[in-house]
Order: sequence, then structure tokens, then C-alpha cells
Amino acid sequence: MRRTFCFLFLLALTLAPVAAQNTDPQQRLDEQIASKAFQSQDYTQAKEVYLQLFKKKGQTNHFNQYIECLIRLKELEEAEKELKAFNRKNPNYSKTKVDLVYVYLNEDKKNKADALFNELLKDLPDNKNTIVNTAYLLQNRALYDYAMTVLDQGSKNNTEHDPLYLEKASLCQSMNNYQSAFEYYLLELERTPDKYNTIKSRFQTMLLYDINKSIADEMRIALLKKTQEKPDNSEYAALLLWFSIQEEDFDTALAQCISLDRRNIGQDQAIASLGQICYDNGHYETAKNAFDYILQKGKINPYYGEALLGSINTEAQLFKNNSETSVRSYERLSQRIEEAYNDVGSKEYPRLAEVQADILTYHLNQSSRAMTLLQQAIEQTHDKNQLNQLKLKLADIYLYNDEVWEATLLYSQVDKAMKEAPLGHEARFRNAQLRYFIGEFAWAEAQLNVLKAATSKLIANDAMSLALIIGDNLEYDTTGMELKRLARADFKIYQKKTDQALPILDSIVHDGNEISKPHALYRIAEMKENDKEYIDADSLYLQIVSDFPDSYMADDALMKAALLEHQYLRNREAAKQHYEQLIDQYPTSLYTAQAKKNYRKL
Repeated sequence: MRRTFCFLFLLALTLAPVAAQNTDPQQRLDEQIASKAFQSQDYTQAKEVYLQLFKKKGQTNHFNQYIECLIRLKELEEAEKELKAFNRKNPNYSKTKVDLVYVYLNEDKKNKADALFNELLKDLPDNKNTIVNTAYLLQNRALYDYAMTVLDQGSKNNTEHDPLYLEKASLCQSMNNYQSAFEYYLLELERTPDKYNTIKSRFQTMLLYDINKSIADEMRIALLKKTQEKPDNSEYAALLLWFSIQEEDFDTALAQCISLDRRNIGQDQAIASLGQICYDNGHYETAKNAFDYILQKGKINPYYGEALLGSINTEAQLFKNNSETSVRSYERLSQRIEEAYNDVGSKEYPRLAEVQADILTYHLNQSSRAMTLLQQAIEQTHDKNQLNQLKLKLADIYLYNDEVWEATLLYSQVDKAMKEAPLGHEARFRNAQLRYFIGEFAWAEAQLNVLKAATSKLIANDAMSLALIIGDNLEYDTTGMELKRLARADFKIYQKKTDQALPILDSIVHDGNEISKPHALYRIAEMKENDKEYIDADSLYLQIVSDFPDSYMADDALMKAALLEHQYLRNREAAKQHYEQLIDQYPTSLYTAQAKKNYRKL
């Protein structure tokens, strides 16, 4: 009983100040009135209420808000008088001195400001927290030079022997002096490597607000300089690697990875991952260099199988992107895959089979052999995702060979097995596309309308485009005759029979309706682009924009033209103009964000 009484007595003592504070409803009401007035910029009312609160309660926070009101109202003489009086009673309260320095400077009394600041500096204790807090108070008043002086003195005198690099970096950052900020951040990283994640997070935040890429340029210079000065500093190298990936400077990223690896800092996993990132972003040469670096280490390397698959994948993609790749080159690549089956694990085997099936079907005219290869892979695969991926590939080849019902059966199987997964959505889209090819437009449109809400953005966009083609054409011509011509041409393109597709598309351009013409022009432009006839392709894309500006394909065609001019025709001015046109005239386009990014690069 006695123990319980003591506990309750101590609890009552603990809660007494809180209870006393919370039992003054008038104070709470006055604080709310003052705060609301301050937020509404009614500083005169706020000043009067805060003054009365300070006189009644003597609380420092009320005084600080009162002074802030005086400063906002430009009543500097009154602020000076009040601050001096408060300072005499509270000589150790640094905020008063900082505010008084600020008032002196705004009254053009720099000598007084400097004298008071020197007094503050002289009395500054060796405690790091006090030093940093004083610098922050000065920074908050935009007195950056004074704040840096405090940090400079504090870095020499604080008892923790902390050079305060992080605090100096943050101050420089607030001044937009990024060159010095990066210098201090990197000095701190050298001093305390365990702060790598903290500093990387600060860098990442700065990049988020980098509108014109000026911060990124300063960051790149600082990182390159430090890695050259300290080539053995693994944290500098890792930070440059991270930055290079952020900026999609994959060549520099790979060079850093290899540099780290050669200093016996194992980077095999990072290099393999980087190779895949490069592949996914279309940087195939860099991807192949990454994978081939791992392959040079021999078959005992744990990432050998993954790198072998990656190397073959990238080589196939490089061949595909080069319209002059010879049949002999594809034959050699197919033979390389045959030899690679024994060197990869069960995880890589199905994906390798997919690559070879593509080569056999689309480049070596051996689709029967490709189908046999995929069927064998299906029988040996137990992973659900891989199994359905193989079925999807096999269905594509069936459709390529005009075996429509075999294809639709497999598409339906994958759709059912992976109903809510991206692979299932892909299968449903391809099945809808198949029905479009063979003229079953109502069935196709119904499936596409469902897919427009798919979680996969790419599938949703493709579904929306094809649904628009079908819907708009049927609305214009309920017989569907024009749409059948389009569908037949699209099917021929799918089967890589472009010589048969081109006459159909040309006839649509000359005598088709206003809905089908831009689609036909777009398809012809794509074929020209694939054949590296870039000038003709560019002209056709721009014809769509000029002749059919309200077509749902206009923004797509404009982006294609800008990319051609940017990447292949080397016409930077034309590319800039078309990026600008896309941003201005099609602000809701899916391509607007990418256009802005490319425009900034130019």
C-alpha cells in the first residue's frame, strides 16, 4: 500500500506542470489567435497578443515571436531596444544576439553587428551542439558568412574534434554553392566511410531538385576529381558508380565497377546487374562489355551462366538492330547457343532457348526446329513463369506461321494460368491482336477495353491504341471493310512480309478514309525506319503531324521524328523544335515527360 502511495505521489508531481500548463484555456486561446494572425500576415495583431503573453508568462517562445513580428513590420528600433533589454537579463541566450546582429545589419549598423558577433564568437563554448545550433540560427537569418565563421571556429575548438564537414556542406547547399558543398560532403565521406548512405541520400535529394542539370554537372566534376585524387578510396568509387547509373552514364559506371573489381573488391554481382540494367535501357554495347568481362574469368565464376546468357542476348539484339547483319552471323550465334546449353544452369536454359527460337524463326527460316526446341524446353521446365513465357513465345511462332488456332489456344492457356500477372495481360493482348488480324473485331475490342485498365502501363497503352484503331474505324465505316485492309497489312508486317504489306498501306494512303490514313503512314514510316531510311521515315512521321494533328497518333509520330533527328540525323535544332512542339501542343501525351528530359539534354 505504501509503495502504491509513493508511486501515485511521484506521478502527481510529474504531471503537475503539464496539468498546470493545460489548465489555462485563456493562454491557449491567445496563442491560437496570435498564431492565426501571424500566418495571415497580420503582424500588428500578432505582435500585440505575443507581447501580452510574454508579459504575463515570461516565456521565451512568446518573446521570439514578438520580435519576429517587429522585424516583419520593419519596427527595427523597437526590436533593437527589446532585444538589448532581454540580452541584459539573459546574456547566455545566443538567439537574442543573433537576432540583434540581424537587426543591426538591417539598420546599416555593420560596426555594431560585427562587434556583437565577435562577442558571440568569443563566448562560444566548445560544445558541438551549441556551435551547430548557433550556426543554424545565423543561417536561418540568411547570415551565411557569419554562420560559416562560427562553423570554422567551432571545427577547431569543439571537444569532439569534429571538423563539422556535414554542417558546412549543408550550409553551402543552402547558399547554392554546390561546388563547396560537394567538397565538404566528400571530405566527410573520407573521414567517416560509414556515413556513405547518409551522404548518398543527401546527393539523391539534391538531384531531385536539379531542374537544369547544373547540380548534376557539379556533382560529376567533384566525384571525378576525388576518384582521380584518391583512386584507392572505395567509397568515392562506389559513389561515382551510383551517380553514373542515376545519370544513365553506363560507360563510366562500368569502368568504376571494373576498377573496384581489379582492386580485389568483388564486383561480379554488381557488374552482372549493371549489364542487365544497360540491356534493359538499350545500351547493348556496354551491356555486352559487362557480361564479357565476367566471362573472361572462366566457368568457375558463379555468375558465368548469367553472364553467358546476357552476352548472347545482347549480341542477338545488336544483330537485330543492324539491318546489314548477315545470315552467316546468325548461324554462328545459333551455334554458339548450341554450345552454351551445357554451360548454363536450369534457370538460364529456357531463356536461352527463347533467344535461339527467335533466331531460327525470324532469321534462319527454321521455324519448325524452333517450335521443337521450345516444346522440349516446356517439357523440362517446372517454373510457372518460365513455362508460360515459353508458351507465349511458341504461340507467337505459330501465329507467324499462320497457325492461328494453335496460337490462340496457347495464348488462352497463358491468360488463364497468369490471369492477374503482367504475363497474363500480355497473353490476352496478343490474343486480342490475333483476333484483330483475322477480322474478329468485336471480340478483340471487348478484350482490349478490359486491358486498358491493366496494371502494366505498356500493355494498357498498347491496348488503348489498338482499341482506338478498331473503334474509330468501325464508327466511321460500320462495314469494317477499311479496317480489314488495315488488319491484313498489320498481320503481314507481324509476319515480316513487308513487301506484301506495303502495297496495301499505299492504297490506304491514297484512297483510305481520314481515320485509317495516319495509321497507314505510321506503319510505312516504321518500316522505313527499320530499313534505316531515316530521312524518308522522318518525313512520313512529320506528315502525320501536319496533315492529321488531331489524330491520336500525332504525338507518337512527333516523338518518333524528334528521336530520329536527335539520334540518327544529328539535326539538334530540328529535334529541339519538335520536342518543344510536343510539350506545348500535346501536354497530356505519354511522351511529354521524356520529351522534356531529352530537350534538357540538348
